[in-house]
Amino acid sequence: MSNEKKVIDLKPTTRAAIFGRTVEFFEAEGSRRDALAHLLGKEWSVTSQRYVKADHAPLIRVEDLTAKTANPQKYEALRAAYIHASSDRFGAAFAGFTLKHIVAMTRDDVAEHKLQLADGNKKPQTKTQKAKVKKFTKAQSSANNKISTGMADLRDTANVILAKPSRKSESAKSKAPTLPQPDTASGTDSTTRNVVDVEIESGTATEAKGSAVPFAIQHPILIELVNKLAQFDIGQQAVVAESDTLQALLDGLNRALPNAIARQKSRK
Repeated sequence: MSNEKKVIDLKPTTRAAIFGRTVEFFEAEGSRRDALAHLLGKEWSVTSQRYVKADHAPLIRVEDLTAKTANPQKYEALRAAYIHASSDRFGAAFAGFTLKHIVAMTRDDVAEHKLQLADGNKKPQTKTQKAKVKKFTKAQSSANNKISTGMADLRDTANVILAKPSRKSESAKSKAPTLPQPDTASGTDSTTRNVVDVEIESGTATEAKGSAVPFAIQHPILIELVNKLAQFDIGQQAVVAESDTLQALLDGLNRALPNAIARQKSRK
């Protein structure tokens, strides 16, 4: 008796919706999370500043973003959307083929092309023939790696939307489990820690070496924040960057920025 899970064929409209939203994810800039959130049945809440359950039913589950646990038809639609959205961007970077072309090649297509590269020989004979076949084989691996990276990007973004630890943040935490206390201004409190006297520019707060706060940032708290972050190494910065709090803050800023720019223009 088979233990395989029965898969119900997707309706054409469902596949088209999954495909379209995923293409939007890979092509969009500021709103890419919203596209994936829609597929997951989530929407952004301005009130709570996080993704909450939407009125519509989810088109995919987070399990559909991994080949082993996915509904195969949904995974195929997600994968096809990445290929469609990314092929033009990569160009003919895969031994003269586009991403869309090289991944569409059947086993017979691959065998025929290798035969052409080897000048009709079943096995390449000369150094030139071997080099051509090797380049094509590497191009196939590179194309598959690009697709794997794209699917991993989907999974990481889904984890942020669902407030779950991401692959990147977990990796960074294993490398840098604790964040150091940066050097601050002199003076102590009742404990053994230094007191942070927040005085910007001519004050006593220590700035990180090589730190260059953009002139446009003038609020004291933001200046202090940039200087503090600059004192962490790359692994520790990754922990901060991948935190749910910062990701939610960035989402809020991305949503607020267009309105702020529009208000500035209207005042001129």
